[in-house]
Amino acid sequence: MALPESATASSAGAPFGSDLHGFIEQYERAYPDEVLHIEEPLNAEWEISALAMKLEKAHRFPLLVFHNVIVDGKRAMMPLTTFLMASRLRLARAMATEVQKAGIACYERVQTRQRPIVVSRDLAPVKQVVEKGSGIDVRRFPALRHHRMDPGRYITEGHFLTFNRNTGVDNSAMHRGWLADRDEVRVWLAPNSHNAHNLRYCEEAGEDTPAAYWIGHHPLALLGAANHVGPEESHYETAGGTLGQPLRLVPSETLGDKFLVPADAEVVIEGYMPKGKRKPEGPFGEYTRHVGPQRWCPLLKVTAVTYRKDAYWDDVMVGHTHWIISLTKEGEVFRAVQRSVPGVKAVHLPMSGCGVAHVYIQIRKTVEGQGKTAAVSALTSYIGLKHAFVFDEDVDIFDEREVLLALATRFQADRGLVTLPGMTGSPLDPSSPDGRLVCKAGFDCTKPIDKPFAERLSISKEVLDHIEPLKIIGEKRWSDIPVEPWG
Repeated sequence: MALPESATASSAGAPFGSDLHGFIEQYERAYPDEVLHIEEPLNAEWEISALAMKLEKAHRFPLLVFHNVIVDGKRAMMPLTTFLMASRLRLARAMATEVQKAGIACYERVQTRQRPIVVSRDLAPVKQVVEKGSGIDVRRFPALRHHRMDPGRYITEGHFLTFNRNTGVDNSAMHRGWLADRDEVRVWLAPNSHNAHNLRYCEEAGEDTPAAYWIGHHPLALLGAANHVGPEESHYETAGGTLGQPLRLVPSETLGDKFLVPADAEVVIEGYMPKGKRKPEGPFGEYTRHVGPQRWCPLLKVTAVTYRKDAYWDDVMVGHTHWIISLTKEGEVFRAVQRSVPGVKAVHLPMSGCGVAHVYIQIRKTVEGQGKTAAVSALTSYIGLKHAFVFDEDVDIFDEREVLLALATRFQADRGLVTLPGMTGSPLDPSSPDGRLVCKAGFDCTKPIDKPFAERLSISKEVLDHIEPLKIIGEKRWSDIPVEPWG
């Protein structure tokens, strides 16, 4: 589906506040039809996911606020928000850019990093309610059970936070967490993630690992914190860059004053990972839209929970449309390709590839071989990318009908296919035999430069501009014509 050409933000519209509350309030004021408040009681186990799935099927992605989530037969302690990150248009507006350029805009914001500032507890909304000891029960939160085989309700939007014990650098990343007991969250850490390394550093030193989940913030802060940066680089600084202002931090309740958490988060869950302790976690429905296996994973022993008095519990519909990874990667891939193919015009990580595995690249080809070069440059820039498709600049890479047409009519496997076997891939790829190695592939769908190629069908712009279907057919008859998504 082609993206709307007019999808831009007004200069006064960005970034719609500086936290989740401010964003919802200001965005709803500007676009009231795109924020839905749902008062009907819906169960945290599957019912909210079912509604979200049906909205996704209809290509509708409003920001959803559920005010009456049912957890264990009772109304939950706070409302739940989801689909915050499901609209590319909404995120583009927050960055005051065009939809097609949202990935580049995200990348550029990350480069203008801002160091965080520390505020006192009385200035931190996330400290309005503090629970410790017997007052802790994380199962009261309206976390969702998303899919049939999930063992329970999960944190999905939470950024899991650790600090490198050797350098003191913070690391935030989205790691799923199963609310397994009142004071226990079982956490899956991707094997090569910085948080997994931070856990290993502590365990090698014979120490428990201080850690926390911070849940709910401005969508641009979430985008910035989700960026993959080097182990010596702060995610708090990248979050400040995308947000356009320093992230406000506050000392933790139980992990020491040097363990700083976002002051404007909705919820913070503090604790530590006991050294050497592992428990079963999963199976879990992942971003691949397939169920991942059960694994032995570390756990977070919860020592404190803090949250705003009017907190939202923010959720990501994992396995369904969200742009958190794809927007953070599009700019990175663009720059990686640009270093070897200066004529790159655009990059898109589509939802049909889970927003991770597929990339569409548009180039102005000037030399034979640039198509394959662009594909290899992209595939080696990010571990999760599996297939790269390269097109000429006359192909709209944001319209998959055009993408598939070009693949069907401009690609020949014997000369346009490049394969990279034995590459490290996503540990969540269900087609990877050992969960680590994949065969990546590039598809050069560009036309040859040195010989003629068939012209695409066209009609003159003057005629196209002259013909107006609504006037010829009539609005009533137009609206009565069935829409066929398979056309």
